This record gives sequence, structure tokens and C-alpha cells, in this order.
Amino acid sequence: MGATLGLFYQGCEALWRDTKYAVMARNYAYVKELSSSLRLARADESALRAWLYRLKCIEREPTTLSALRNTAYHLLGYWKDRMAPADRRRLAAQVLDDPAGVISELGERVLREGPSYLATSYVFRDEPWRETLFRYQGRVYRMDVDAEQALAKGDPSMLLVRIYGVEETSETRSNGDRPG
Repeated sequence: MGATLGLFYQGCEALWRDTKYAVMARNYAYVKELSSSLRLARADESALRAWLYRLKCIEREPTTLSALRNTAYHLLGYWKDRMAPADRRRLAAQVLDDPAGVISELGERVLREGPSYLATSYVFRDEPWRETLFRYQGRVYRMDVDAEQALAKGDPSMLLVRIYGVEETSETRSNGDRPG
């Protein structure tokens, strides 16, 4: 795999890391689909573009109550050993009526207490899924994805993907070192 393709794949892996729970909030089946198709696309630029296009199509879908509940329960798992039992029980009970509220509260906890690899998850922020930071061969990069034209035309080849090196700061150092 060439360096450029390897860089592109790492960018897709990082974006997947950041979008996985937001995807889960739409439909858990998409998580399995996208995980598998990303692995298969590893050495094929057109397949990586098709993967990004599919991710952007899923972004347009609404969340569902059952998928939000499932996502909240998954996220609660990160705190099973970090949260007081009474807090875990309270949030687990709240998932049935207000899974979005639980996810929001967990997002606030992530910012205060970690785990740091969840800090950039799109499930905790209402923003388009268009950028990610990642480390590749010792350097920090940012990948930006603009899918407007591709989605309007139904053509994955029209995705605009920009990957560029960023100057390392304490923020990029902590955000760029997370596992993909």
C-alpha cells in the first residue's frame, strides 16, 4: 500500500473512531457493515471513497429511540468501573425514557474525566461528520471530508477529501494518539 493510500486509510479509520457511536445511534447494523467494509477497503482508494460516501449517507438518517437506547447502554459500559454504582443505576434506568439525555450527560463526563479517546466522538456533538485528527508515521494529520456535491449527484467519486499535516500542540498530541 502506498504512503498516500495508507494516509487515506488512517484518516478513514480515525473518522470511523469518531463516528462509530453516532452511526450506532441510527442503527446498530450499520456499525457492523461499516466496520467490515472499511477493513475490506484498506488497499483500494475507490473502495475507501465508497465507504466515506456510505458513512455520509448514514449521517443523513435520523436517530431512532431504540438505537439511541442501545448506544447509551454501550457508552455506559465505559464507566462500569469508573462511576459510583448509584450513578450507574440512575443512568441505566434513565436510558429507557431519555437515552439522548444520558448520552449528553456521558459526553459531559468524557470532557471532565475521560476516557480521552471518546472526546472527539460525534455522538456527543451536533456537527457534520467532516473532520478528524490522527497520527500517521509519527506526524499528526487532519482529514476534512466535503460530501455535498457527491451526495447531491449520488456519486462517491465527487467526495472532496483533504488531508494535511498539522503542527503538533498539546491538544493534537492527546487527540492524535488514540487508537483507531
